[in-house]
Amino acid sequence: MDQGLDPAMLQAELKKQDEWAKAIIFDEDLNVITHKNCAATKEELTPYLKAYDVRDNTIGAGFVLLGEHYEVHRWHPPLVYGRRGDADVGEGISLARGICKKLNGKRVYLLITYELPIVSARAVPQQINFYNQFIGELEKFDIKQQ
Repeated sequence: MDQGLDPAMLQAELKKQDEWAKAIIFDEDLNVITHKNCAATKEELTPYLKAYDVRDNTIGAGFVLLGEHYEVHRWHPPLVYGRRGDADVGEGISLARGICKKLNGKRVYLLITYELPIVSARAVPQQINFYNQFIGELEKFDIKQQ
């Protein structure tokens, strides 16, 4: 019988993602399952639960992680991503949301950051693969309803 997600296994797999600077996996109740270099608080994670509600609100507010503000410039549920910095020094951020059958259908979030020269075109597909392989299935969204 499945007992849910294995935090130790997930942390080991996160450590293998050497192109990700930070990562955190948490559920819809703000329970942190595991993280890599990202000890965010529940208070800091709370706004991510609403990131998929209204596109303009999310893009307008951006994301804050560990006290750093990131501009959000892509809202393509189940992925929302952006960056901070300039063309020479910067860090991208990407949020993915899906359903975890191992947690009785709870929504689970995977938030990652990646530093230049790694860009979203490389990191986001890695994030999708990681989510689908180790966490669950990314949500399907009908953008017309958003």
